Amino acid sequence: MNKEIKWNIVNSLLAGALVFVGAFSDGNVTRTGIAIAISASLLVAITQFKKYWESEEDEYCDKTLGTFIC
Repeated sequence: MNKEIKWNIVNSLLAGALVFVGAFSDGNVTRTGIAIAISASLLVAITQFKKYWESEEDEYCDKTLGTFIC
């Protein structure tokens, strides 16, 4: 896997982690809050990586990796 892809996956997960931590900024920690925070953080991580992939799709779809994913 390309280093650029790995770094963008890490960056996407970090964005999701920031949303997760930010969900508890009011001081209330409940099971419902945790479930909603996890859902929101996964959505943010997927969305951020999707933005990256759309901008780089042409570069990777011509290679062998791209034939499987694209």
